[in-house]
Amino acid sequence: MTLFNSESQHREKATIWRVMSLLPLAASLAGGRIFRWFAVNIPMQLVSDGEFISDIDIIARLSDFPRSRDWLTRTWEVKVSLLCEDGSARSLKAGKTTRTINQLNAYRSFGSPEVSLLDTYVCEAGFMAKNAFPPPLVRASIEAKLPRLAEQGFGYQLLPFEHGKAGDEDVGLLAMPQGVNPLQTSIGILKAVPTPEGEGFGRLVDRIDEFFVEQPDRPSKSFHQVVFCMKCRQLQLVRMRDEHLCPTCGSDLIVQS
Repeated sequence: MTLFNSESQHREKATIWRVMSLLPLAASLAGGRIFRWFAVNIPMQLVSDGEFISDIDIIARLSDFPRSRDWLTRTWEVKVSLLCEDGSARSLKAGKTTRTINQLNAYRSFGSPEVSLLDTYVCEAGFMAKNAFPPPLVRASIEAKLPRLAEQGFGYQLLPFEHGKAGDEDVGLLAMPQGVNPLQTSIGILKAVPTPEGEGFGRLVDRIDEFFVEQPDRPSKSFHQVVFCMKCRQLQLVRMRDEHLCPTCGSDLIVQS
């Protein structure tokens, strides 16, 4: 089944998984910085003792230099919309901006120092050949969110991408390069205003980093992602391009809820 036609209850996690499995999409989130690791769908409860119950969709630990010990950590709340070949849109989350702002505030209250909204647009095969981005309905949705996101200092990025279709399978990748960097496929609308890092978030990042460092050396470890298995309640390091089953218990990491 293609990502565009995937089941709605699993589409957000499946989209995050797809973004993290494709270097031109994942690297775009690093904003030109070197990434040590990305972590996906990480529960705050790992370190919060029940005080914070949200999951963080994406965490990135970044640096400006290969051997730098000065780390920058960013987080994203991910929303997914569908853009159809005829230019129409589905699942734009119209009228849900307040709920989204509340989710971003939960990240900040937990102590994330740079919080952004990542609106991903999964395009049906043929959309980009026939339509400009963003189409009118999407533009209106973006413009409605901007003032509230800017007022509270949240970042905002757009990530439209399209796969070709071979039967019921996705093939290839079409994205919209931004500027001269071929890996800068996301569209930066707002930069997050940094805030002080909180204790809870700092402990969570330290735990993820310790787990990452402790994993056996393997080629291209930085292209593996840290995920959390809800069944065996453990952090796992997987290569999302090739793996979707938990290495410990065999559970499907995408359809877990």
